[in-house]
Amino acid sequence: MNQSKSHRNRPLLRWLTALGVTLSLVGGILTSDNASAQSGESSRAANREKSKSSGNVLAKYTRDLSAAAERGRFSSLTDRKYEVDRAIQILSRATRNNPVVLTDSQAVRDLVAAGIANRIANGDVPEALVGKRVLKLDLNTLFHEATNKFALVDTLKQIIAEINQADFKAIVIIDPVQSLIGQSAAFDGAVSGLLHDSIKNGEIQCVGASSEIAFQQSIGSDEKLASLFFSLEMKEVAEARNESTETSPDENARKSSEEFAGENVSPDLRELMQSGKAPSRVKAILQVDDTNSSMLREKLAQYGVKIENQMPRLGTLAVDVPARALEELSRNSQTRYLSLDRRVGSLGHVQATTGETAMLGETGNSGIDAKGIGIAILDSGISPTHHSLKGRIAYSQDFTGENRTDDPYGHGTYVAALAAGKDTDYAGAYSGVAIAANLINLRVLDSSGSGSVSALLNALNVVLLKRSTYNIRVVNMSLGTPAVDSYKNDPLCRAVRSLVDAGIVVIAAAGNNGKDALHPRLYGLIHSPGIEPSAITVGAANTFGTDARSDDGVATYSSRGPTRSYWTDLSGVKHYDNIIKPDLVAPGNKLVSATANNSSLLLSNPLLAVKTGTDKSEIRLSGTSAASPIVAGTAALLLEANPSLTPNMVKMILEYTAQPLTGFNMLEQGAGEVNVEGAVRLANLVRTDLSAATPVSAALLTTTPPIVQTTIAGQTFTWSQGVIFKYDFATGADLVSQYQAVYGQGVLLSDGVLVSDGVLLSDLSKLSTGVLLSDNILISNGLTMSDGTVLMSNGVLLSDGVLLSDGVLIADGVLVSDGVLLSDGVLLSDGVLVSDGVLVGD
Repeated sequence: MNQSKSHRNRPLLRWLTALGVTLSLVGGILTSDNASAQSGESSRAANREKSKSSGNVLAKYTRDLSAAAERGRFSSLTDRKYEVDRAIQILSRATRNNPVVLTDSQAVRDLVAAGIANRIANGDVPEALVGKRVLKLDLNTLFHEATNKFALVDTLKQIIAEINQADFKAIVIIDPVQSLIGQSAAFDGAVSGLLHDSIKNGEIQCVGASSEIAFQQSIGSDEKLASLFFSLEMKEVAEARNESTETSPDENARKSSEEFAGENVSPDLRELMQSGKAPSRVKAILQVDDTNSSMLREKLAQYGVKIENQMPRLGTLAVDVPARALEELSRNSQTRYLSLDRRVGSLGHVQATTGETAMLGETGNSGIDAKGIGIAILDSGISPTHHSLKGRIAYSQDFTGENRTDDPYGHGTYVAALAAGKDTDYAGAYSGVAIAANLINLRVLDSSGSGSVSALLNALNVVLLKRSTYNIRVVNMSLGTPAVDSYKNDPLCRAVRSLVDAGIVVIAAAGNNGKDALHPRLYGLIHSPGIEPSAITVGAANTFGTDARSDDGVATYSSRGPTRSYWTDLSGVKHYDNIIKPDLVAPGNKLVSATANNSSLLLSNPLLAVKTGTDKSEIRLSGTSAASPIVAGTAALLLEANPSLTPNMVKMILEYTAQPLTGFNMLEQGAGEVNVEGAVRLANLVRTDLSAATPVSAALLTTTPPIVQTTIAGQTFTWSQGVIFKYDFATGADLVSQYQAVYGQGVLLSDGVLVSDGVLLSDLSKLSTGVLLSDNILISNGLTMSDGTVLMSNGVLLSDGVLLSDGVLIADGVLVSDGVLLSDGVLLSDGVLVSDGVLVGD
C-alpha cells in the first residue's frame, strides 16, 4: 500500500522538483541580474550610489528584463504560457491595456514577467509591442531610499522623466501594484495620481501583480483607476469560472479591433429610456472588456441586473436590466456599449446560372466540391433526414430555448441546401453549390422564424470555439435586424469582425427592403450585420429562370445601400456610416431548394411546393436569404481550391470576378453578380505562401493574370475587375497581379484608403501604386464596372450625413430615414418573400 502511494506521488514530486529549479532560475535573474541586464557596463554596477545624481535613475531603481531576455536568460522558461499569452493580448490593446496578474504566488508572478520580456525580445508579439522594453521597479531599493512621500514623488517623477527621454517605450512591472497605486498605497497613495496620469497619457504601460482581494480593495473599487487596468486571472481560475476549457487563450480574447464611437447607448434604447413607456425590465446587450470581471459582476448585482447569457470571446453579456437601472448602467466605467436585445428574423437551375457548371468543366476542377470545409448555417435549424443533406451535419446546437435542432419552420433547411445540398432524387436539379461541405447547424431562429440578437451572438461565440474542431471557414447568416447602431458599436457587427479577424469568411444577407408600397426604389435599408465592412453582404439577383446571364438584373426587393446606421456624439449630432453595400449579388429570386417535412413555410404556402414527399420536399422562395448561401457555398469552393486564402482575399476574388449587371448601380449590386467559374479560376492561381511578412507589390499569382472573361450558358461577359472599399471602387491590374497589405487578416480592405479633407487617397504602405481609386458611385453599362456612368460622387458619402440626408432623391429612388425606431423600442425584421404577388415585376 505504501509502495503504491509512493508511485502515485512520483509525478507530483518530479513536477515540484522541476518547478523549483525553474523558479530558482527566475528568482536569481530577477533579483541579481540588474547591472548586467542594464547594459553590461561594470562601472554602472560599481557606482549605483551615484547613479541617481548622474541622472541614470533607471539603472538604480529598475531591472531591465528585456536585456536579460535578449541574452537568453529566459529562453528555457515555458511555464504559464496561458497567462503570458493573455498579458501580451492585453498589452497590445488600445484601451485598458495594463494587465494585473492576480495570484498570491510570487514565483508565478515572476514567471509571467519573464515570459512577457522573452516574447517581446523574440519579436513574438503584435506590432504595437515591437521595440518596447520591460522594466521591473525595484521596490526594495525605492522604499529604502525614499523614506517619505516627498522623496517618493520626486524619485518616481525622475523615473518617468527618464523613460520619456529614452529611445524606447517602457512597460513597467509594479509588484505588488497596490504598493504604489490606490488609496492604500505607500504614504497614503502619494504617487497614485502621478502613475495614473502617466499610464492614462500613454507615457508608460504597466504590468501589475497582486492578490485578487488586495487588487479589488485598492484599485478595483476605484472606477477611475479600474478603467486603466485589466485583471488577468490564472488559467486554473478562468477554467473554474467555465470561461472556456476547449479553446486557446487567443480565442478567448479575440474581440473586434474597431474602437467604439460616440454615446455608449444605442439610439433605440435611449428613445425607450426617455419615452416613459419602458417596461419594468428590459432585455439588453452589454458590451464590456472583461465579461468575468468580479468588479463588473458586483456592480451588476447592485443594479439588479440578471445575466442571461455570456459570450466571453466577444466581450458581450445578454442581460435583463431593471428600467430604473439603465441610466446608471450606461454610466458605469466598464460599459462600452449598451443596446436592445433586438429581434432577428429570416430574410428568404443554381449550378448553371452561377457558373459552377462551367467551373467544373475546366481541367483540374472536377473534384472541387468543398470537401472538408465547414459552413456554419445560423438559421432555423436543418432537417437531418432530407435527402439532399442527410449525413452532412457535423455539429448541431440550439440557442432558442426550444431544445431541438431540426427545422420546424423550414427556412434553415432551404438555406443549407442552397449552400451545400446534394440532390440525389431529382437528377441533381436542386443541388446547391458546395455539395460536399460539412454543415454546422446553429439554430438561432425558433419555430416561428424569429430569434434575438443574444441568441445570434451566442452562436457566433460558439463558432469561434468550434472553428478548429470542424474547420469552420465560412458562416452564413440569411437573417438580420434593422440597422440602427453604427457598425463601430453594433454588437453583431463587432462579433462578425472578430470572426473575420480569426480567418472566417462571414456572409450576410442585405435584406428585402428595396421597395415599399409607395416607393419602387428605396435606398439605405441594408440590415445588420450586413452593414459590417468586413462581412460579404449579398443582395438578390433575378435570373428570370434562365441559365444565361444576359437577362439578369437586381431584384426590386433587394435592399440597397448606402448603410444608414449611425453613432451620436455628445452634442447629439448623428454621424452616418454611409458605406457602399451590398458587396455583390447572387441569384435569389424564385429559387427551388429543400425544406423540412411539414415545415411551417410549406404548410402555410402549399402553392409554392415544387416537390413533395417524406424527406424529399422542395419549395420555391425568394429573397436575399436565398442569395447569401449561394455566395457562402462559393466561398467554400474557393477555400478548398486554395486553403491559404484569407477572408479579405476571398472577398476580393469574388468582387473582382463578378459580372456587372447593366443598368444597375453599386448601391444596388455592389461589384456585380457572383461568378463561380471566374472566382475559382483566379483562386487557383493565388500563391499559397503569402503571409503578413509579404511586402506590398510582391507577386500575388503563381503565373500571369487570367483572362478576365467568363462564358456561362453560351454568353461571354467581362469581369468587374475592381473591389469595393467603404466609400469607393478600386480598380487596376495590380489588385490581382501584386500583393496588397489589405489582403491580410486583422485589417479591412478599406484600410488602404486615407480620407483627407473629404478626399480619398491611397495609403502606399498598404496599396501598390497601380491600385486606382474611383471618385464616383457608378451605374454599370455591362462592361467593366469602371466603364459605367456616374450616379453620384463618393464625396456625398464622405459628408457625414450633411449632404446625404433622409428623404433625399438618389437619381431614381429615395433614401429612407434611419433605423425605423418604434415607440416601444422593439425592432422587427423581414421574413422571406413567398407570395408571387409581392414579386410583381421580378
